[in-house]
Amino acid sequence: MKRVWNEADKLDTFGNSFQRRFDRTTDLRDVSSAISALQRAVQLTPDGHASMPVRLNDLGISLSCRFRHTGDLPDISRAISAYQRAVQLTPDGHADTPAWLNNLGDSFRCRFEHIGNLSDISNSISALKRAVALTPEGDAGVVGRLSNLGISLQRHFSRTGNLPDISSAIATHQRALQLTPDDHPDKPIQLNNLGVSLMYRFEHTADLVDISNAILA
Repeated sequence: MKRVWNEADKLDTFGNSFQRRFDRTTDLRDVSSAISALQRAVQLTPDGHASMPVRLNDLGISLSCRFRHTGDLPDISRAISAYQRAVQLTPDGHADTPAWLNNLGDSFRCRFEHIGNLSDISNSISALKRAVALTPEGDAGVVGRLSNLGISLQRHFSRTGNLPDISSAIATHQRALQLTPDDHPDKPIQLNNLGVSLMYRFEHTADLVDISNAILA
């Protein structure tokens, strides 16, 4: 059956096209146009429509991108709200839920890094743990989600000095590293993440094994 395109569909496509161009150009006018179109698409999408979580996630991505370039806190707060709503509206067991949770956790961490509210980094860890737990075995997306979780645990440790956090961060980065092929372009990033976490623990425990492993990483 041929799909009948409505105004919300067109706006969603329009907004995503602006977002793709922004990804290449980093022209803030493009991401602002993306946000405007995607907000309107969400407004025109009926409650309960199957496309609503996807459109909310798309809006969250554009708001997060603009925040990373401008540091405007209302953008990241609106992104968090969009991601939260996307998660709430997505049926249990849906394949997209881990991705929505990963984006939510990443946005909570972004806001924590700007205002330092511990509830944000705690919420980040909770969302990312759920994202990892719900990712099917063998799904390539788990590496990025593990990496994000490890970073959030590391950030929490930096504020609280809670050693179980940094130990969990190390274990999480080790798992991400094990799942990353040797020839993958992200391998150096995974090694760096692990090395930083080992160094942080060494600075609190003075365990020479940790700093030796950090050097090896």
